[in-house]
Amino acid sequence: MFIPLIFLHRRAAATGDEPPSTVQDELAAQWYNPTDIATILLIIGGDVVQKAFAQGTGKPYVPVCFSFGCIAYTFMGLVNVIGDGRIMPPPDYPCKVINLDTGYARENKSFVVSRLLRDLEADEARFLTSRDRDFSLKITVFEAIRNRNGPTQFSWTYLHLIGIFITLGQLGIAAIPWALKGDWSLFLITAVGTVFVQWCGCLPQWTAEKLPTRQQSDAIYALTSGNGSRDIMVIIGDKCCLDLESLAAPHPPRNSRPWEKFTWLSRSISSGNAQYPGQGRRHSGLPEQHSWCFLAVGGLGMFQNAWLAAKELRPAMRNLPLRKVDQFIARKVMDGLMDFHTIYGRGIPLLEEFFPGPLFEAEARWWANDEFDDYEQERLSSGYRGTPRRLEPDRYPKYYIKPPPRRRATLAEIKTQAYGPAGPADDQSPTSETRGRSGRGRGVAGIGQRFNMEKYRRATGEEDMAGGLSSSAGSSPTKKRINAPISAAVCL
Repeated sequence: MFIPLIFLHRRAAATGDEPPSTVQDELAAQWYNPTDIATILLIIGGDVVQKAFAQGTGKPYVPVCFSFGCIAYTFMGLVNVIGDGRIMPPPDYPCKVINLDTGYARENKSFVVSRLLRDLEADEARFLTSRDRDFSLKITVFEAIRNRNGPTQFSWTYLHLIGIFITLGQLGIAAIPWALKGDWSLFLITAVGTVFVQWCGCLPQWTAEKLPTRQQSDAIYALTSGNGSRDIMVIIGDKCCLDLESLAAPHPPRNSRPWEKFTWLSRSISSGNAQYPGQGRRHSGLPEQHSWCFLAVGGLGMFQNAWLAAKELRPAMRNLPLRKVDQFIARKVMDGLMDFHTIYGRGIPLLEEFFPGPLFEAEARWWANDEFDDYEQERLSSGYRGTPRRLEPDRYPKYYIKPPPRRRATLAEIKTQAYGPAGPADDQSPTSETRGRSGRGRGVAGIGQRFNMEKYRRATGEEDMAGGLSSSAGSSPTKKRINAPISAAVCL
């Protein structure tokens, strides 16, 4: 009822006459000349346009077409620039980034990282058979490969070709009133709107927020929606990966850090630094009709914007080309984590994420490298959880990577070192030296409570990997990789 009342009021105000006697008359008039509908459509779709920009920006031509939502996006973008200074939309898919080398987990605040996880999960789901869909945990392992683009460049894709075709179609529709009745106003509106869209999409801040400063990371990242999720995407950096950890917690755009990768926007504002000669601070200069034809132009643009905003993109289109190397499909979450740790030696951070509480005795002994048989015999006797990968070394060789960097001891680990696994007695208290070293740890409920530090280091794979590297003739002293074939351990 609200929209017809607006129609009646506007017509009465424009003509000075009484409104039509029936609603049917007004609706018929709108079908003949739908001006009021077009006015209402101009206030919707701003968030869709913003996500379309986030998906397609990065080249001189942006595959975003002029639509009704551009008017609403103008005010939305103005509010964002005045507020936190960001023009990228917030993440729309739950995601957590875990650095498997250091064990630190970050809550994601990046639209790009959330879409990366969403698209990888959707793509991997297409390859599952009906027999494989009944799983509790699926860990897919990728290896980052060399990206041929520069630190601020993206590739041309089919998205740009589709955008050009739709833009030309919009201009063709807008030219119909000009050709028939000499009314060129709609063509002018469409052309100016298209230029405005391209100008907004070419702002370098889009690229500054979409790409981290460090783009050759060799860390190992795990992307997951968190505890309770059935999918984990592991990415082995190999000095070819975007720094997903810093991208998940980006610097504000008003900081000079996101702009350092733009050599033409950054300039040194000091001759040098006393501590780091030749490395001056960098500062970035912020770049701050006919109604039916109009409906057709705007509607076509809205359809293209919505399609682009929701489109699944390949990782290479986000400057992160990946190659799938392995997959673990388990009927029980603990089985999948153990199989992954057996091959890659990076299961401890995932264990802390998915099992933050105490473990069962057989599980704790497995992770402490004390005793494997109890847990694995129970797994084999179940009849449906499959064979542990540790028992099939010929079929699933280890993927040797360099040992994880030494990390700061947590409060729980310091207490374990000082007092043993049982913890301090009632009359014991940490010395002042111990209190000073401990700082603010990650809590006493961590994995350090379950077994001592020596066993913990063995569980992380440091000793096994060091032994494997030293015994490999002719291998690099820091890294040796044995690529396992693409396979899936389906626990049946």
